[in-house]
Amino acid sequence: MVEPLTGAVIVSLFFSEALKEGGKALAKGVADTFAKLVSATREKLKAEGMEGLLIRAEKDPNEVNKTKLQDELQAYINADETFANQLKLLVEELKAQDENIRQVILSGIELTGDLKAQDITQKTTRSGGSIEQTMLTDIKAGNIDVGNLSQES
Repeated sequence: MVEPLTGAVIVSLFFSEALKEGGKALAKGVADTFAKLVSATREKLKAEGMEGLLIRAEKDPNEVNKTKLQDELQAYINADETFANQLKLLVEELKAQDENIRQVILSGIELTGDLKAQDITQKTTRSGGSIEQTMLTDIKAGNIDVGNLSQES
């Protein structure tokens, strides 16, 4: 199943721990493709007069700045089919080059109320490379109610 391309996917890639530090731990092909993704995104934001959103998010990657960047990118993805296709091809190329599988569900959430998470499964069927699955990390909430969570590889 192909995931839909969203601003959230792009922002998640931009601020991924695995891609920080210029992709030091990545294979050259992955680092090159990631650089193309960053360049294409930066060029689009610059052309729209919105590069400041990316700069602000890079300097201070808090949730507010990342959400603003995500929303702006989503608007461009929705409005510009050429840009959306360019990003989608680069994301698919990244997926094909990366031997590691990283699945993250419910991470970095801060709520003033309660969190209830039920019936969540992380599953991968690919063999080879490393597989990292994380669920419910860095969560701050009044009460946390979880049930029927599973991870399979």
